[in-house]
Amino acid sequence: MAKQWDSLIKLLVEANKQDLVSLLLPGAKFERELNTELQSRVLEADLLYVVEWDGTEVIMHVEFQKRRDGNMGRRLWEYNTQTTIISGLPVCSFVVYLQRDGNVVESPYNIARPNGRAIHLFFFDTVKLWEIPGEFLKQGGIEGLLPLLPLTQDGVRHEVVEDMIVSLNMAGKSDLLPLAYAFASLVFKSTEDRDWLRKRFTMLSEDIFEDAWAYQEMLAKGMEKGMEKGMEKG
Repeated sequence: MAKQWDSLIKLLVEANKQDLVSLLLPGAKFERELNTELQSRVLEADLLYVVEWDGTEVIMHVEFQKRRDGNMGRRLWEYNTQTTIISGLPVCSFVVYLQRDGNVVESPYNIARPNGRAIHLFFFDTVKLWEIPGEFLKQGGIEGLLPLLPLTQDGVRHEVVEDMIVSLNMAGKSDLLPLAYAFASLVFKSTEDRDWLRKRFTMLSEDIFEDAWAYQEMLAKGMEKGMEKGMEKG
């Protein structure tokens, strides 16, 4: 299931790079992607974007997490420092938690001397989707992230799914409906809710799904079948 989450979030942000940049670094402009595999060691970050922010090139580094990781601070620090050394650019690190899973590691990450004096004091940003009001994702410029609405604060509701469908259509983003369905299917748990969700998306034109790039990508990766099985077991 964790792989399915990873695949879905990467599909979404790959198609909406600037939307993610605008969410995490308001005012910054996406320029290009960096190779996420750092050369000095076998470390592979989830996402590394070179962005222009206030006239300066910086790297936006993002890790997506479904579950908490007690080692997250050190992981981010390792990715950040190695990317800084290799690229020569300042690196802003973010961890985006997709679903509540107890307490998460908070910034800063500190490596200290025995007397407590800091050797490395590393600050990073933490985004917990379940704490973000759904209205926040409906602002202009980040419409490509609307499929994440069911993961936001009070997002596991029929009204939110209805609003997501309408908002995607109004924004001209109906090609993202298959991803919207996929994310909703991962967080709607009860049999009644899953039955409703399946029927609601069945009401949409089949052409919307068949013609959407997201649906084709999901078929290619075998995620669509996995999603359906998960809903049947639900």
